[in-house]
Amino acid sequence: MTHPGGGGEWPPQNNPYGQPQQPGYQQGGYPQQQPGYQQAGPQFQQGGYQQTGPQGFPQQGFPQQGFPQQGFPQQGFGQPPVGYGGEPPKKKRTGLVVTAVVAVLVLAAGTVGTVWALRSSDDVAAGSENPSTAANNLLSALGSGDVLGIMNGLAPAEAALSKDYTEATVSEAKRLEILKKDADPNKLSGVEIKSEGIKFDEAAAEKVNDHLTINKVVEGRITITSDVKQIPLTDKLVDALGAELDRAAPQTETLDFAKVKDERKGKPIGIATIKVGDEWYPSLFYTIAHAALEEEGLKWPAQGIAPAGAGSAGDAAKQFVEKALDSDVEGVIALLPPDEMGVLQDLGPVILDQVGKTAASGAKLVELETDTRDVTGGVQVTVRRLVLEVKGERGEITRDGDCYTAKAEGQTQRLCADEITQLVEQQAGRNVPAAAIDVIGRVGAQVLKDGVGVVATEVDGKWYVSPFRTYSEIFLTLMRGLEPKDLDELLKAIK
Repeated sequence: MTHPGGGGEWPPQNNPYGQPQQPGYQQGGYPQQQPGYQQAGPQFQQGGYQQTGPQGFPQQGFPQQGFPQQGFPQQGFGQPPVGYGGEPPKKKRTGLVVTAVVAVLVLAAGTVGTVWALRSSDDVAAGSENPSTAANNLLSALGSGDVLGIMNGLAPAEAALSKDYTEATVSEAKRLEILKKDADPNKLSGVEIKSEGIKFDEAAAEKVNDHLTINKVVEGRITITSDVKQIPLTDKLVDALGAELDRAAPQTETLDFAKVKDERKGKPIGIATIKVGDEWYPSLFYTIAHAALEEEGLKWPAQGIAPAGAGSAGDAAKQFVEKALDSDVEGVIALLPPDEMGVLQDLGPVILDQVGKTAASGAKLVELETDTRDVTGGVQVTVRRLVLEVKGERGEITRDGDCYTAKAEGQTQRLCADEITQLVEQQAGRNVPAAAIDVIGRVGAQVLKDGVGVVATEVDGKWYVSPFRTYSEIFLTLMRGLEPKDLDELLKAIK
């Protein structure tokens, strides 16, 4: 099987929109996730992209300069990185572009507001024989309200990411009594989607390379109506929200593609489709990337960064840490899964240009011993022993069960899961409510029990570090540390 992001030669391209090329993308990434019914996929704001769900890469794995600690590189998408000359480019008024991407793709991914539509099976739906058919199928599914069809039609890796994460999150939300026990993640709830008169200009389709085509929508409308009252919240949550929920009225938003085209001076909205194997699928991530490039007058690179996986999950994690400490941005990107994050590999040279040269962190990985366990979609690699050297001084962290021991500068400190609550009590003082101390203690203990690490996935026999699945496991670990009584305490506080 082939995946986008292979880093092969691409034919040189002219800027299709005639905009001057400027450094930087709009600041952003993907929006924050919340338990239960919040987004598992990208959201947008006018003039840029809001931070989301998986915040990209774990903070401990990235240098503070150069490759960013959060998101869909913030210093590459919005402002020049440290050491990059010049003023940040002025924001362009591209809110309508962003709205279009939201309507067509975020809703398609089943991750806006109250959309719970995810496939319940592990089967990957068939793609289309050409890019235009793939894009048309997506909007046809939107028009019919066939959200299962929408999810089935997305690029397989993107659909799997949303499916795995949202199903796990919904399950935890049920356990925490946020959602009703019968809440079904396979059904659309609280949102109605209607499309009409959708037309593509097939002659204007932009073939970026052999696995990426941008399809242009020139006519039609998509209307989205959401009603928060239709979310399957538990009775106690509904009672607590009370009058605020009663006052919440359905909201409707309509996207007119022809109007958007006129307001963009004849430039239609683009929907990216990618080739996986021998079939084409609409892609959420590539559409976001194309909008960002278009917004700044940049173009897709002529050649991407080739993926370079490791022989095992543990080796992938070790190489990832080493390259991050060396500020080797290209090496870090090469270690991302080509099916999930091929878009960053295809964008690689642009990202490297925006990041510029970065100095190594000065830390050296001396030793890394890890443990592994299977998680949904991959293998979680957690630290058993980590030895770093900084300016000739060594620091060591070891894990024994749910206890961690840190040694540095001749001092040793040990912390176990059952000591977290007591530690929080000592540090917090009397001003912090007992319930809050209890929550912090249990969540912290859960983190120590599950271990700290990254999630690796296997693609075509090689192992890569998945930032999205890593974030997912961190977020789910925090949720697992909560109990229904914590929600009760929160509800008492807001009454």
